[in-house]
Amino acid sequence: MNEKIQIEEKGQTIRIKFMDQILDGNSAELREVLNSTLEKAVTEVFLDLEKVVIVSSLGISRLLSFKNKADEKKMTVKIVNIQDKLKETLKKLMLDQFFGL
Repeated sequence: MNEKIQIEEKGQTIRIKFMDQILDGNSAELREVLNSTLEKAVTEVFLDLEKVVIVSSLGISRLLSFKNKADEKKMTVKIVNIQDKLKETLKKLMLDQFFGL
């Protein structure tokens, strides 16, 4: 798998771990991973942002689109291990509750 994105699957749960400091919405790997996750029969998806410092505006848009599509499939999507500054940014954008922060 891609060195910038790691995927761990356990039963009905998937953890998508972003290994780069920048979450770029233009990344083909990001689109591929999110789309393939929507095809799986899982109930929970954890987006692990431990190493991420910056999310591009397109990255936020991709995550929002993914969350909406996952909701339609009855998947729970949560952001975990988020850095404080990034969490504050998502709060200012009023996205914290949307992603279970």
